[in-house]
Amino acid sequence: MDWNKRFFLLLIFATLFRLVYLLAAPFDLVADEAYYWDWSRQLDWGYFSKPPMVAWIIALFSRTLGSSPVTVRLPAVLLGAVSTLALFLLARRMYDSRTAFWAAAAGMASPGASALGFIMTIDAPFLCFWSVALYMFWVGLEKKEGFSREWIGLTAAIGLGLLSKQVMGAFIVFMFVFAVVSKADRYVLKSPKLWLASLLGLAALIPPLLWNARHGWATLHHTAGHFMRGKSYPIATFVDFISGQIAVISPVTWLLFALIAVWLLVHFRSLNRRVLYLLSFSFVPLSAVIALSLRQRIEPNWPAAVYPAAMILLAAWGCGNISAGSRLDSWRPYFKKGVIIGAVMALLTYAFPFWGPAAPGPWADKLLDRLQGWEQLGVEAGRALGAVPHPQSTFILTNNRQLTSELAFYVPGQPKVYNWRNPGAPENQYDMWEGPKIGWDALIILPAGDSSAPAAISSCFQAVNRLGNISSGAGGAHRYSLYLGTSLKKWPDE
Repeated sequence: MDWNKRFFLLLIFATLFRLVYLLAAPFDLVADEAYYWDWSRQLDWGYFSKPPMVAWIIALFSRTLGSSPVTVRLPAVLLGAVSTLALFLLARRMYDSRTAFWAAAAGMASPGASALGFIMTIDAPFLCFWSVALYMFWVGLEKKEGFSREWIGLTAAIGLGLLSKQVMGAFIVFMFVFAVVSKADRYVLKSPKLWLASLLGLAALIPPLLWNARHGWATLHHTAGHFMRGKSYPIATFVDFISGQIAVISPVTWLLFALIAVWLLVHFRSLNRRVLYLLSFSFVPLSAVIALSLRQRIEPNWPAAVYPAAMILLAAWGCGNISAGSRLDSWRPYFKKGVIIGAVMALLTYAFPFWGPAAPGPWADKLLDRLQGWEQLGVEAGRALGAVPHPQSTFILTNNRQLTSELAFYVPGQPKVYNWRNPGAPENQYDMWEGPKIGWDALIILPAGDSSAPAAISSCFQAVNRLGNISSGAGGAHRYSLYLGTSLKKWPDE
């Protein structure tokens, strides 16, 4: 059997596995999934913290197939398959089918890939368009004549990527980095193709920018907040970042890539254009994130875009197409072992809801509490809503973004749920939408033990009375107090 057939069998098996797991997923929508689903009910050109693509995609599937956990997550499975296909095609074009197979296998064999290929967040469409752009740019460079269809595809991928996640703009930067460092490709700096693809891709941001201008540049301020420097512990944040990447990608795979990339950068002048291309889109941006980790905490998914090119580079070395010196080259057998270890870690990630309850320590329980119990809580809240005096003119009110979005999805009938933001709490998309109708009652659901929120909310109602408690999850992990607010007098932002 040739390597092309092996790849397509692997891709089909992985996709079918994810689809079956999707149907039998033993956990509820995570906070971001429910939050983005709630966005999809009010389509727009922008949202408080992110561009609109994730909401558009969820809306397409939910409005076509119905709103359910399966339809929310189905796009992640399909986009993950396209990402893997683009990675394989690029690696095959740069090297050969065997290298491409192992690059795709390494890309799928990690806990991070398991999550990104199943959970529908902004990273699923972003990585898909980033991977497609990687392929299109390389093929476009090979075809030196005119503005070929690959350049058109590159332009579209950049634009769609920018509508998915702001960091897609870095792809344009690294295109120019590669064009500068690769002598054979510097011609493109004088060609209108690179400039035109970049500018037309950036044009996709015009509608979101106009939306932001009308909404006080909300997305810009939110994004800038990620880089506001507070108290810094460089060693701690650096170690936290590296250990996080090792856990997300898998130890052997990540360490081999890091060692090989460092060796190649030291021998920069002797590298061919293929290696320069892969380094420009992998270790160069990863180095920037590593530097940033010395001043602040880095979320594990921030450098996700570096790994498509990184896995091709690693597979090319593992299959003997790249040399990293005799000492490192002697470690090539560990490449496939690293893929196997990553695959085992990926399967353990999928199986976590089953083995997590037996794991020692509180970390597993905390993670499981974030994944389970929301559907049950929605049912309990729906019962409480049906028991109030005027359910048809009563809305649900919470003071927590995650609780708001989870209830919006899981309360029967999926009613609109409103979020009352505590003073000093971070802003979110719910602050930008219209408040509930004046004069309506509210079923107020607050974390158990939160004594300050009821007093603050009570000024907005004629009266607020305690109703009781509800709970859900293993051992009642989610505990909330219920209140009935009668006749809303005002909304905080009015």
